[in-house]
This record gives sequence, C-alpha cells and structure tokens, in this order.
Amino acid sequence: MSVLHMRSTLIGVASVAAVLSLAGCSGTAGGGTTASSGDSVKLAGVVANATDPYWITVMCGADKAAKKAGAAMSWYTSPTTSADSMSQSFTSATLTDPDGMFLNPFQGTQFSTQVGGLMGKGVPVVSSTPLDPATQYTDIPLATDGSNFVDQFMQILPKGSGSMVALGGITGIPVLDATWKPLEDAVATQRPDITILPTEYTDFDVTKTTQIVSGLLLAHPDLSMIIASTGPEGQGAAAAVQQAGKAGKVAIWAYDAVPAEVDALKAGVITVLAAKPAQLMGSRAVEVLLDEIKNNPDRKPVTAMKPSLEPLPLTIITKDTVDSPEAQAALYKDTCAG
Repeated sequence: MSVLHMRSTLIGVASVAAVLSLAGCSGTAGGGTTASSGDSVKLAGVVANATDPYWITVMCGADKAAKKAGAAMSWYTSPTTSADSMSQSFTSATLTDPDGMFLNPFQGTQFSTQVGGLMGKGVPVVSSTPLDPATQYTDIPLATDGSNFVDQFMQILPKGSGSMVALGGITGIPVLDATWKPLEDAVATQRPDITILPTEYTDFDVTKTTQIVSGLLLAHPDLSMIIASTGPEGQGAAAAVQQAGKAGKVAIWAYDAVPAEVDALKAGVITVLAAKPAQLMGSRAVEVLLDEIKNNPDRKPVTAMKPSLEPLPLTIITKDTVDSPEAQAALYKDTCAG
C-alpha cells in the first residue's frame, strides 16, 4: 500500500490540534485529547486520516460512550495515512500506559507486533480492521460486503450501453475492496453491454479524484456509472460530474455520508449513499474495551481475537430517504459539538 509523505513535526502538531478542535474535545499534554475527566479507566485512541468526517464521527461515538461510562478517552491522531506519523501517534499513546486502546490501522501489518506486546501486558486493543497477523483483541467488522447491495445497485444502472468506473481509494485494503468489487463483478456478469474501465486509485484525495473523473468524462463520453468507495472519492466524483454538466446523466453510487456527499445527494448529483455506521463503530469499540478491562482487573495477558462480533450494518440513503430518522442518524459529522 502506498503512503503519503510524512509532514513536518510543526505542521503535524498544528494539524492534530485542528482535528481535535473539530472533534469538540479539550486538549491535554502529549498531543492527545480527553473526552472525559474520569480517571478510573484510561482509554487511548490512535487514528489516522483524522480530518475525514468519518473518523471524526467514529471519535464522537467513542467519546460519548466513554463519557457515559465515566472513563477517560484520549486521542492521538494523524491528519494523513502516513505510516511514520501513525507510528508517532501510536508511540505517544502507549507512553500514557492506557488500560485499553482503539486503533485504525491503514496498513494491517504495521502494528501487529506492537499490539501483540500490549496484549501481553494485559492491555486489550480493538482495531477498526483486522491486523495481519491478527494480534488484536478483536476488530469491529462492518457489513461492507458489496454482495449485499447488488440488487439495489443494479437498479440504478442506466439503461443501454455505456461505461463505468470504480474509484478504489488506496490499493491493498481488503475491507475497502470488498465494498465495490462485488458490484463491478455483478455488472460484468449481468450487463455485458457496459464497458468496465480500469479502477482508479485516488488516495482519498478529493482534488485528485475530481481531476481524474473530469478526465474520464472527457475521454469516455459514454461514462454513465461511477462507484466511489469512500467519502473523498464520492465528493470528487460529484464535483467533476456537476462541473461537466452531467448531473443526473451519470449515476454515482458512493460509500460514506460526509456532509459534502449529503449535499450532492440532495442536489441530485449523487444517486445513492451507502453510509457506514461510524458513530456506532466508536461506541462499540469503547464498550468492548471496557467489558474486557472490567473482566481482567489483574491485567493478565489478553487473548487475541477472543470475541467474534457481528458486522455492523450500513444504511442505504437516497434523496427520498435522506431526511428520515434512520438516515439522519447515519450521517457523518465535522464536529462533535451539539
């Protein structure tokens, strides 16, 4: 998997401070933030790409659950997916000697050894996706298998021949690939009249996505279907389609529900949003950590992959359903305030 260039220490600190402000948390020493003043249990969260509303919403959900339980939740964040900056955040978090940790690894192999070490010291680690090898206490699975949405996806495919493209985010993330590849495979099997263009990887970069999709619309005037695997890809695709004057002529199936995507959905530029349960992921991670900490007061070594959790469901949102209570609960936030 490719990673972004590491930012300078000064820029990184400033960016982290900005993220923490967005998340509505108060700062603490060591580059973390604390969501609760309770000190009976200390939880640490290590989050990359933390300016993304998805991860802000995950943190909001975790903060809320920690506060309700009277635990202290501190965050150590990176504004990019850089392996180096993630490593710095992880080190800062471990130096606080937390009772439990939540981790969102963008490279499954990066923290496997370190997590195994924490688990051996009685510190449970819950990750957003599996590590390789799996040394975490558990991960929080999402029902992101695109096979679950094939019928709904096929219904929005434009009639007649044309072409389609998938925007895959970053290469080498199996959980992400599972969202869009089954949809692409279904088109290949059921709609041979549609030409499937090579997958475009845009590194979770809105500007890069906009430029690539704009180029595709020029090179392939028959482009009529876009799958956007994440929020940044959805935003970029919507911007390019709107700029080209093709809103409503090019269908966009986009994952996530960041504010810009929701605006594009309401405007008729995005056709469908498949929202991951961001807030529920954060709260579920905290609940799982607190249960294990409570059941292991002597900090005995923690068994890897002990609990097997049911995948959290996604919410399908259209222009007609976006104002429903179910859809509103699934939308992502720019801040935890309010």
